[in-house]
Amino acid sequence: MKILLIGDSITESFKTDLLLPRLKILNKGIYGDNSEGVFNRLKHDVIAQAPDIVYILIGTNDFALGRSKNQLLETLENTAEILQTYLKKTKIYFTSILPTRSIENRPNKRINEMNLLISKLCERKGLEYFNLHSEMADEFGNLKGELTIDGLHLTEAAYKKWAQILLSRHS
Repeated sequence: MKILLIGDSITESFKTDLLLPRLKILNKGIYGDNSEGVFNRLKHDVIAQAPDIVYILIGTNDFALGRSKNQLLETLENTAEILQTYLKKTKIYFTSILPTRSIENRPNKRINEMNLLISKLCERKGLEYFNLHSEMADEFGNLKGELTIDGLHLTEAAYKKWAQILLSRHS
């Protein structure tokens, strides 16, 4: 079973080879990427790899770039359509956008609104919604302090938690 992760720096920094050596994972995270960048990389980085499972975690940098919820949702819908067209047997997961901690251009209220839209997109398209947000948020909806190095990027503990969840789903 080949699992592919695609996204931005949060995905890129996930040392899947060390944390999940029993799973065959391709990590296609790129620092600073956004939903349009992922969309533009689909043919080469996802479709050509023919994974059995794809996890897409993208959107936080779209907020920083000033893209609206509708713009982000449209790009995610287009991403879903392309993947469903070319990877008919692949299980596709959209991962919730992770909470932040005091990051002004990535407010949690906006992230929560977007995650609701992403979960509804998954329902409409028959895709899976992976709610990693709830695993990483504290009681106030912020990224747990022990899981972040700067309010946005994750600590080793956060990646271990993420790895445990993936291992429980795919082993």
